[in-house]
Amino acid sequence: MRRSSTSLLLASLLTAVAGAGATAQAHDRTEHDDDGHGRADRFEAELEPVNADGDGRVRLRKRDGKLVVKLKAKGLDDGIHIAHIHGMAQAQSECPGSSFDTDGNGVVDLLEGLPAYGPVQVTLSDGLSDVGTRLKYRRSYTQRDNGDSLESLGDLSQYAIVVHGVDLDHDHMATNTDAAGDGQPNPADNEISMPALCGVIEVD
Repeated sequence: MRRSSTSLLLASLLTAVAGAGATAQAHDRTEHDDDGHGRADRFEAELEPVNADGDGRVRLRKRDGKLVVKLKAKGLDDGIHIAHIHGMAQAQSECPGSSFDTDGNGVVDLLEGLPAYGPVQVTLSDGLSDVGTRLKYRRSYTQRDNGDSLESLGDLSQYAIVVHGVDLDHDHMATNTDAAGDGQPNPADNEISMPALCGVIEVD
């Protein structure tokens, strides 16, 4: 049962990210803060390590049904780095510590971290094209991954941002979805879905 549900979760994660790329890319442009349209709610998240070195900061501005995100991160393992806003309305997200490593293999994988940061709400990445040891982008979004409006998220300070992508097989690239090489879908050896950095969103 766990293997079946794991396969579906990993498949849906990668499929959603690939599909979300067109939306993110279409809105990947500079937005001006002083456009005279309503009040902007501002937030930020300090990104700290979960399973790898690195750090970063995310600034968010929410106004008139649009969310503008500026993300910077450095010190990542080279490879693919998918980023999301995780969480649930009326529940405070947090970043997982080592106590969430329930199988004792030394890393907190995607499924193990879910009780802390919750499910994916908004994919920030441009498909699978955000690669390297550093990330820096500014993008705008108008809806959640499920198609609902951003307003349905409520207060952003109850969510967290997770940047995924960790080199597990020591080939200096976080691109392998089967680092164990056993042909079985398993979040514990999926480098692309493995959480690298996490930060709780707070009011700026």
